[in-house]
Parts: sequence; C-alpha cells; structure tokens
Amino acid sequence: MSELELTEKGLSFFSLFEKITRVIPSDYNEGEELLVFVVTPLQLGKAIGKKGSNIERLKRTFNKKVVVVADSDEPEAFIRNYLNNVRIINVESRQVMNENALLVVVNEADRGIAIGRNGERIKALKNFLKRKFNATIHLKTRRVLE
Repeated sequence: MSELELTEKGLSFFSLFEKITRVIPSDYNEGEELLVFVVTPLQLGKAIGKKGSNIERLKRTFNKKVVVVADSDEPEAFIRNYLNNVRIINVESRQVMNENALLVVVNEADRGIAIGRNGERIKALKNFLKRKFNATIHLKTRRVLE
C-alpha cells in the first residue's frame, strides 16, 4: 500500500471531516462533484451520524456530495463496501502483467449507480484500488431477469 500524500487542500479536508464527525479518515478522494472519505468499519456509523446528520453537514461545508466508505484490507471486501448500493454479481481477481486486475460484474440496472455522475464514482474507486492494493478495476454488466 502506498502512502497517501496530503496536500494543503487535502489536509484541510481531513481537518474539517474530523472536526464535524470526530472520526479520522484513513484516505480520501476528491472529484468535481464528489468527495469520498474512507474510515474504519467500527467508525462508519459515527462518521455518518444519526440519520445522516454528519453527511448533511459535510455536504454543506464542502459544497459537494460526500460519501463515507468502510475500509478493508481485502480488495473484494473494499469494493463491496464502496459499491454497497449496487448489486454485485461477482468479483474476480486476475494477474495481468504483474498487476492485480479486478473484474467486477454488476447488475445491468445498477451500472449507472456504479459509474456515478460523470464517472466520478468509478474514478474514485480506481484511485483507491491503485493506492491501496496496486490494482485496476474493470466493470462488466450482466442482465439479470427478475
């Protein structure tokens, strides 16, 4: 796992996040309209707050959509935590040119949720996986008849 390099802006994000939630994040990713913080699983509820109150305060403070994700040392568990509102059919790990490639198969109906507005959600996930596990992600869809 490579170390997270904090810029002055990143440090201010961490500081404001900690001030509002009383939780220290282990990582973050900033997009144009999306800010994702990673916290330990035990601290997830505290970071979100009662009825999402901390998330609302963070949204107003940063003027962006804010998502808080539970951390994990396993790539598949991290992906499942990150895409918790997406029906994941399968996660497969492969070695491609000395790099871990993760093939994630999601329900076709959830493809837009997995990618996010302007692709920001999947870009953030790619950044986390690259930093944390030196892995790339490939998203596939499968039509599920219900």
